[in-house]
Amino acid sequence: MSNLSYQILPNDDDNTYEVRFIVDGTDWIGDDHLGLDPPDIIRQLTQGHKGNLIIGRCSCGCMGCDDVSVHVRRAATSVEWSSHNRATAIFDADYYDQQVSMLSKDFAWEPLNRTVERHLDAMFSSKVTDDGYRYDWASTRIKAGVINISVTKEHHQKLLEFSWDGTTIESAMTRGRQLLKERFVD
Repeated sequence: MSNLSYQILPNDDDNTYEVRFIVDGTDWIGDDHLGLDPPDIIRQLTQGHKGNLIIGRCSCGCMGCDDVSVHVRRAATSVEWSSHNRATAIFDADYYDQQVSMLSKDFAWEPLNRTVERHLDAMFSSKVTDDGYRYDWASTRIKAGVINISVTKEHHQKLLEFSWDGTTIESAMTRGRQLLKERFVD
């Protein structure tokens, strides 16, 4: 059986982090691609992905532009990754699930602003505004001291924003709860 591990590294070029997958000692993403930001890869891994799993993005930083993907096939006791230019890797299913669980619970890489984004994502997940826009994401990285909340309706995006002190999770959560109460329906 193959060995699977990961590293989470900062990507200073686009203010994100990247998850690098190491299979049997080899970085499967390669030198000419970036790994996905942790929430992006975790979302795929924990939502019962079938078929292709995107594990890398173009060096420009955009998903959808020269992605690196693996074909995932799950059997009762094994999980298989295959990709062109790579030997097929077969993982014990329990071991694979343990690695995915470990990655999804690994927040050691998070600076304060990314912890705030994760908490706000949990707070706003599946919420809809009073004018019918559905929550997409929260970002502390667009403007210092400001949190942006992206919402969409029928492919139209709006950014809602609120200020926070930039130093405490509680400041962000308090302001987030205010926005939730003012603009989102129960």
